[in-house]
Amino acid sequence: MSAILIVDDNPYFRDYLCEAVRRLGETPIMAASAREGLLLLATQPVRAVISDLLMPEMDGLELAREIRAIHPAMPLLILSDGAEVITGPCLRAAQLIYGAAIAEKSGGGLGDALARFLAQPGKEACEPAA
Repeated sequence: MSAILIVDDNPYFRDYLCEAVRRLGETPIMAASAREGLLLLATQPVRAVISDLLMPEMDGLELAREIRAIHPAMPLLILSDGAEVITGPCLRAAQLIYGAAIAEKSGGGLGDALARFLAQPGKEACEPAA
C-alpha cells in the first residue's frame, strides 16, 4: 500500500496535514525533516510528496531536487507560509524547475489545494529506490 509523504519541521502543521490527508482517504507518513523524508522515500512506497518550503538544513527546493533525481515523475506539492517577498520566487522556482504544485499554508484554500493535488491522475506509487 502506498502513502502520501508529508515533510514539515513544524509538528503542529505536520499533524494538521496528516489529518487532512486522512480525511481525503489517503494514508499519510510523516517526516520532520527533508533528510528524514528522503530516508522514508528510500524504504517505503510513496505516491506523492507534500513538503514545506522553509525548513532548516535542507529546504523544500533541495528536497525537490533530490526527489526528482530518484523519482522524476513523483508528484510534489510544496507549501509555504513565509513572507511572499521571500517565498514567492522560491515557490515559482519549485513550479518551473521541478514541476511541483505550489500552495500557501495560510488562507482558506489549502484544503481545496490538497484535494485537487491528490485527485490528479497519474499518482501511482513509486517503489523505494534500489
